[in-house]
Amino acid sequence: MSFLRLGALWALPLVLIPIVIHLIHRRRHPTAPWAAMMFLRRATQARRGPAKLRRWLILAVRTLVVAAVVFALARPLSSGMFGVAASRVVSGAPSVVVLDRSASMQRRTESGLTHQAAALRRVAETLRTLGTERVVLIDSVSAAPIELADVDALTDPQLTGGAASAADVPKMLRVAMQYLMDHDHSVADVWVCSDGQVNDWRPDAASWNRVVQAAQSLGDGVRLHLVDVADDPRVNTSVVLTRLRVIDAGPGKELAVSVLVERQDDASVVVPLRLVVGGVTQSFDVQVDDGRGELIDARVPVPEDQDVIYGQVSIPADVNAADDDWFFVAAADQDRPIGLVTESPCLALEVAADVLGNVVAAEGGAGQGSRLQQPRQLPGGVACLIWQGQLPVGDDAAAVTRFLESGGSVVFFPPSDVDRGIEFQGVRWAQWTRGTVRQASFDQWELPIAASCSLDGQMVRLAEIGEGELWIGKIRVGEGAAWFCGADVIDADSLFVTDGLVLYGLMSEALNASPLQVAGDGGIVAGTDDRRLQNGADPLSETADIETLLARDEAIGMPLGHGAGVFAVRHSTESAPRLVAVNRPAAESDRQTISDSQLQGLLGDVRWNRVVLRGPQADSDGGLVQEIWGVIWVMMIIGMLCEAWLTLPGRARGESRWF
Repeated sequence: MSFLRLGALWALPLVLIPIVIHLIHRRRHPTAPWAAMMFLRRATQARRGPAKLRRWLILAVRTLVVAAVVFALARPLSSGMFGVAASRVVSGAPSVVVLDRSASMQRRTESGLTHQAAALRRVAETLRTLGTERVVLIDSVSAAPIELADVDALTDPQLTGGAASAADVPKMLRVAMQYLMDHDHSVADVWVCSDGQVNDWRPDAASWNRVVQAAQSLGDGVRLHLVDVADDPRVNTSVVLTRLRVIDAGPGKELAVSVLVERQDDASVVVPLRLVVGGVTQSFDVQVDDGRGELIDARVPVPEDQDVIYGQVSIPADVNAADDDWFFVAAADQDRPIGLVTESPCLALEVAADVLGNVVAAEGGAGQGSRLQQPRQLPGGVACLIWQGQLPVGDDAAAVTRFLESGGSVVFFPPSDVDRGIEFQGVRWAQWTRGTVRQASFDQWELPIAASCSLDGQMVRLAEIGEGELWIGKIRVGEGAAWFCGADVIDADSLFVTDGLVLYGLMSEALNASPLQVAGDGGIVAGTDDRRLQNGADPLSETADIETLLARDEAIGMPLGHGAGVFAVRHSTESAPRLVAVNRPAAESDRQTISDSQLQGLLGDVRWNRVVLRGPQADSDGGLVQEIWGVIWVMMIIGMLCEAWLTLPGRARGESRWF
């Protein structure tokens, strides 16, 4: 038990008043021996025990009534661990509310409240009960301390509405600790409203050490209260657009859309999906088995009068409406980005890349001792990388590996002189065979080859030359794939180059296989500043003129980059608007949550407790602490009635009544 007015407990010595009065009353009636009283004492000796017990009971009841009055003045709380906040309100320190506004917090309870709204409502009512006058909000959108006018502002949807961006809980806690240190508040309560999702808590973040150090420097007066709403057993379904392409289809063009639908159970169901493009809606059915279903290259016509296409894919609203939509933007004449790295001048690769897409990286090196211009980060937006030369090593190999693991595609062609000691992902160039024309085949094409380099390593055999010699192979690395082709692309007069069909077909296959064209042109992940979109100006600039073209209701009024939708961004009256599609991080649909043991490991000696609101608790209007006035008053009334009953005069034995 804790108390809102802890100082009132200094009045507890008042419970001694009934005892003092009792003792004084006894001294007013001194006992004197008298011989005649001997016979009366023998007559009443049998009644002395009950009378003495009654006097002690009356004294005890009067003492308890006084104690109950003192406790009532102290305003006791049935608060459990959260009551520690009550006795510290007098310090003047604010209550800091750390709010996770991420998409996962928009999951709804059975009454229709989101987890975010339910947790905020309970915390707000708790702060009202505690009499908190100062509230500081640190939310996942601004990640900066905001001093609120009153507690009611916590439930203002304009200030604390749901966002599509992920939360960075360690960053918000670090900001909270820094605020307390800057304002010399060594006694304060930090209320964290979050569902504990691993994607938002980021247990691997290095900033957790700074959070713990800051909390320890403030001392034991700072406590964390983690408030969450337990998941109900209802099943949630989410949708993610995995691939978007504009392709030629005879007289016109079509938009090819690939979608992943995930469901949080193993049932086999059909999920209806809506695809909206240019104001036209088309419906598809996605078969979901074992929690996963895909729609591959669903095609819709592209309006002829639109240079830029935008739209969305949607599934029916369910437990969490925040992950039921995905928005996209695509250029009707979209040039797919291709990175080109060559050891030797190679006109054939440059021409093929220009035909298939847009070359965004045409410099660098691939030989021994040469490096990519940015070995640790490939040029932004590249969907496919064409590499001619020695296989990558060192930082170059690490950069290409990361690119492949993220879903990129790479096509390797051999150098003039191979180094058999260099390998990449278990594959190496073997040796050149020149001067002998041999027949080679790839897919439906067959052609004579006069110069080729064989391959060593475990890979999928796509094409052979001569007597079963591996000529083209393929390996998977993470989400991406790498092709190795032993053809000579340096000699402009080689049969492989002059024919061109196999070269074009191989590069086209690799480019089409890359899923790194998610959300088309201009798609960004909510909460991130994607520099691929800058084009000379930051589209997330506060000075930009922003028009909402397509968005969820809660995204309207949200800072650009934190609400899901399609937005037209204009940086000046003279510039043309640029369309930007913003979507939640796909990981926000993951239900994996951080455990208490993980929290203990992250927070160390920081004092914290966690409450999970379940069932009716999540929908209650009450706070996490409650005053128990009713119990105290009932105790007082019962005590006074008992005292009155005990003081009633008893009827003497043998007494008769006349009527």
